[in-house]
Amino acid sequence: MLSFLFAACGNFAETVRTGKPAPQLNHRTDNVEFHWIGHATVLMRIYDKWIITDPNFSMRTGTVVKRLAEPGIDLATVKPVDAIVISHNHFDHLDAPSLRMLKGSKHLFAPASGFAYIPAGLMHREHPVTPGYSYEEDGLRIIAVPVRHFGGRLLIDNIWDGEPYNGYIIEYKGVTVFFAGDTGYHEEYFRELKEFFKIDMALIPVGPSGGFGTGSGYGNAVHVNPYGAIQILRDCGAHFMIPIHHSTFYRRGGREMEMITDAIRVSGRSDHIFLLEAGEGVAFRKDRTGIETSSLMRLPKK
Repeated sequence: MLSFLFAACGNFAETVRTGKPAPQLNHRTDNVEFHWIGHATVLMRIYDKWIITDPNFSMRTGTVVKRLAEPGIDLATVKPVDAIVISHNHFDHLDAPSLRMLKGSKHLFAPASGFAYIPAGLMHREHPVTPGYSYEEDGLRIIAVPVRHFGGRLLIDNIWDGEPYNGYIIEYKGVTVFFAGDTGYHEEYFRELKEFFKIDMALIPVGPSGGFGTGSGYGNAVHVNPYGAIQILRDCGAHFMIPIHHSTFYRRGGREMEMITDAIRVSGRSDHIFLLEAGEGVAFRKDRTGIETSSLMRLPKK
């Protein structure tokens, strides 16, 4: 009910434009880049591979909830990618119109029950996943890992769709990314990641769509708040973090942003956490000593 009330209020707000035109992306293949498009959508380039998480470019999600900030990309520049990873079946993360825009992409990873909502034949290869699923091709390895969330895209389908949610580990040429999707806090899941992976970048949700900051100090059972996100960062041992799942559909600014900036401030890791505006990105280079920031950038936007 709280989610519905937040969404209803947002439908009366003006959609915010996301900046001025910017230079085209450079096409160097010696950089690692992460571009936050909005919500849980991150377009990343790991050298010569392009991957996108939970693509959502739509102005409404589920035809009901209005987008409060435009997608941080010129939609005319959206092209097929090497891999699309879908964390779960909810409308704000699995958006069929956005997947159609990425038609021709090489691989699509999504919970098995999610393919009931995805038009057939869009991508070259479909991967129905559950936690533990792993696939590798041409050095790009994608692993589905457990997180703590809930199912039910259409409410009633929660009866049969099991646990259609997971995060991902993405590895390529010595770079490791953890995409948490949407999750509550689960100490065992996230600490275990540190045992098996040396994570360079973590994409962690900070803005729940339900009651903000309810439950324990880390959020509620299925959505971490910003302080819970920082604890996930500590648990998984990631070197850098980009906060996701905020300022797009359910609320923008206000208490949400106050909590996000405060959590970053008290984390002791503020120089390693990149709170981006939609369309902004950060580029890295990696050598034997580790991954280091090289520059901030902005995607082309009309």
